[in-house]
Amino acid sequence: MRLTALAPAKINRELRVGGLRPDGYHEIRSRMVSIDLADRLTVASSDSLELVCDVPSVPSGEENLVVKAARLLAEDAGVPARARLILEKRVPMGGGLGGGSADAAIALRLLARLWEIPEDPGRIEAIAARLGSDVPFFLTGGEAEVTGRGEVVKPVEDSAPADLVLLVPPFGVSTAAVYREFSGQGKLPERLEIDLPGRRAFLGPNDLAPSVLVTEPRMANYVRSAAALTTDTAISGSGGTIVLHGAPADAVARLSARHPEALVATCRTLSRSDYRRHSEPVRGTP
Repeated sequence: MRLTALAPAKINRELRVGGLRPDGYHEIRSRMVSIDLADRLTVASSDSLELVCDVPSVPSGEENLVVKAARLLAEDAGVPARARLILEKRVPMGGGLGGGSADAAIALRLLARLWEIPEDPGRIEAIAARLGSDVPFFLTGGEAEVTGRGEVVKPVEDSAPADLVLLVPPFGVSTAAVYREFSGQGKLPERLEIDLPGRRAFLGPNDLAPSVLVTEPRMANYVRSAAALTTDTAISGSGGTIVLHGAPADAVARLSARHPEALVATCRTLSRSDYRRHSEPVRGTP
């Protein structure tokens, strides 16, 4: 059997970060939304567990979240961890777009079908939470409020589809380094700024943005370029991607000319139903 699905990325419309928890994670409150920039993952029957990727810099061993997902699912279900996984990478690494977490979530769904594991949302959700803070969101997709350390996902009404421009520098930003730099210990707000009455901006504050700029000073030049085109712009999550909303029609051309070394791309947000349609497994020939 051979199954294929897309793994759409996400952006953080807003990210608020509170104090350090006893487990070493920070408490967060965030609004995440899926976008149509996606990796593609294929799983096929095999005599062993193997991951291959079209981007050589992506690790293919036990440190890869897709491999970890496969191991945990097989262990939990009591089945042999046997599959060939083929990852076509389109989401930049270290960009705060959740590409690795999206791949892991889709791997859980694909492998559950490949291995004919009885459908049990509770099992998949528990494994997703063990894999990483962003992984549970990608079992839902669309737009959601995310709390706890990221494992508590509450779907909310999808906003109207939004066209965005992504400016991705040619380097990643380490999430661990950004959180080490973060010194805020304040109380989380009871509601996000993007939900306040009368607020029209699509993007809200990102409490990690100052730490991203300290961790990777080269980010400042890209932030200035984005801000020159639109006031509705923000760094996404803990990574290096800068999101522009409401940018002029020639934004891609202007940013590409100014930063030929960077990736400049357009994308569109996905509703929950769009996300499910994009990530629906398709059966292929062996």
